[in-house]
Amino acid sequence: MPSPPAATIDGLTGPVLAAWARRAASRLEARSPEINRLNVFPIPDSDTGSNMAHTMQAAVRALSELPDEATAAQVTTALTRGAVAGARGNSGMVLSQVLRGLAEESGDTLSAADITAALRRALNLVRGAIARPVEGTVLSVLRAAAEAASSHRDLHRVVTAVTEAAHRALAQTPAQLPALKGAVDAGGQGLVVLLDALRDSLTPPSAEPHLEVMFTYRGEESTLKKALEPLGTSLIIAPDGTGSASVHIHSRRSGELIECAFRLGEVTNLRLEALPEPTQEEAPGVIAVVPTGSMERLFREAGAEAILPGAFPNREAIVLPNGLSPITGPAVVPTTRLVEGIAALAVYDPEVPPSSALDIMRETVAAMRTAEVDDPARLAETCRGLLRSGGELVTLLVRPDVHIDAPALSQELGVELMAYRADNLTAAVEIGVE
Repeated sequence: MPSPPAATIDGLTGPVLAAWARRAASRLEARSPEINRLNVFPIPDSDTGSNMAHTMQAAVRALSELPDEATAAQVTTALTRGAVAGARGNSGMVLSQVLRGLAEESGDTLSAADITAALRRALNLVRGAIARPVEGTVLSVLRAAAEAASSHRDLHRVVTAVTEAAHRALAQTPAQLPALKGAVDAGGQGLVVLLDALRDSLTPPSAEPHLEVMFTYRGEESTLKKALEPLGTSLIIAPDGTGSASVHIHSRRSGELIECAFRLGEVTNLRLEALPEPTQEEAPGVIAVVPTGSMERLFREAGAEAILPGAFPNREAIVLPNGLSPITGPAVVPTTRLVEGIAALAVYDPEVPPSSALDIMRETVAAMRTAEVDDPARLAETCRGLLRSGGELVTLLVRPDVHIDAPALSQELGVELMAYRADNLTAAVEIGVE
């Protein structure tokens, strides 16, 4: 359930804090490469973002032990326990102590006064844990946040003031610490990501952005598939043979989706990417999964966007997997062969409503009969077998090293025949009858 409007919230509840933690974990994971690149002090080992993301994911995994309506104290205590146990690097340690500060000041809810006290407590904990505190680091950003919190009593104003102060302090870190070489502090940037997520959890946007969500999952894959399919499109769950699976999905309900995934199993390597927003005038178009070479050119010339096996669609569209990708979803035409993809694309009409275009393409594919032959000498016999139930058009995809006489075969079969050279086919010829 969405959190209530900020004006009616007197304190952050356990469920709101849990949603914040999951949002923070996903954002840290998505931005970890950027934060890693900032990591030049005290050691340029380029792992601050990865360490903070790993630590926050460990914190979120600890929430699986809690009931849905856990109190703020229960949630923050679990987050702290998970973060301390899974802390990686100095930045992970700092993050765990920020969560500890929240835990030590939480009750049934986390009020504005509690947030002020928690940030002060976190500042003392972090300062005590760092052997040689230096200005221009995460310590400076945390201090600015704690000082800003004390000037307000309203929850929304406290969180807003804290976040704005942290942004200002982060921008000042290059001037405070020349070793940063003009960039902001990596740990301070990570803390700002956490505070931004808290602000957004308190005042969520009216419409969630369209995101590409990717992660590694360990758990019951069929349960995950059933849970995620209503939450997005272009869903792929690809097992790796070791008990884990790579998951990819497009969604405007990313918060709900991520929370669901964390609840059902173990989530790692979470990444989010913003997808372009289509204009209202744009038709959805068609994306086809095809191998490189002649088929890629053919599908492009027919008006589809071609992507290689293993790639993901980067926008909403009708998708033709062509047996080369495990993509599922409401806008997928279940083509199991390239020849089916060609037939589906041939009947696509961008002028009709997308749902109608999708229905027509699916009906065309469902009515097709297809086969493969490895021995070209059996081609005519196989085609005749497929034509016994009727058909007006035979489409052939022919590997470049195979020779056939298409006009003669068309005359022999008594139907129209279209033949295309197709690189990277496993069989000698792929056949489709419509």
